[in-house]
Amino acid sequence: MRAPRLVLVRHAQAGNPGDWDGADRDRPLTDKGQVSAVRMAQALGDLLPGSVELLCSPYLRARQTAIPLSQALDVPVRQKKWLAPGQPTGLEVEALARNLPADGGLVIVGHEPDLSLLVSCLLGTTGGRSLVHMGKGDACGLTGALPGPMQLAWHLPRRILERLAGGEVD
Repeated sequence: MRAPRLVLVRHAQAGNPGDWDGADRDRPLTDKGQVSAVRMAQALGDLLPGSVELLCSPYLRARQTAIPLSQALDVPVRQKKWLAPGQPTGLEVEALARNLPADGGLVIVGHEPDLSLLVSCLLGTTGGRSLVHMGKGDACGLTGALPGPMQLAWHLPRRILERLAGGEVD
């Protein structure tokens, strides 16, 4: 299987927004979400190209999901304001992907519904329909070149990623 050029990862399980008193951007992962983020990183490390750039939303739950991935891939995490919920990302992703080395990949940790909409757009879907639903902790790998359309290499739910890492799944 060819390594994906672009990998989108939804943050792991965070606390319920209704139970959180602070700003949404500061809402952390749950204890289970933190364990899941480590397992996801272990599994994804084997599926990614040798050279990757890792970007994440500035929201705490995305950063907490990206840190174990950063450690597994031995690359820094770069926070991008345009990956915060509700921000348009297409042009930025396209520009970054153009500058990647031929054997490189771009990994983005973000939020819903933005990731599902971005995947659908990159796959060439029109009309704002979402072809892929990104559950908490899901990862989606795309091959091909931007501006696209790209091809879906895989969509792995969190439970599958955790199994690939050899972890128990709740």
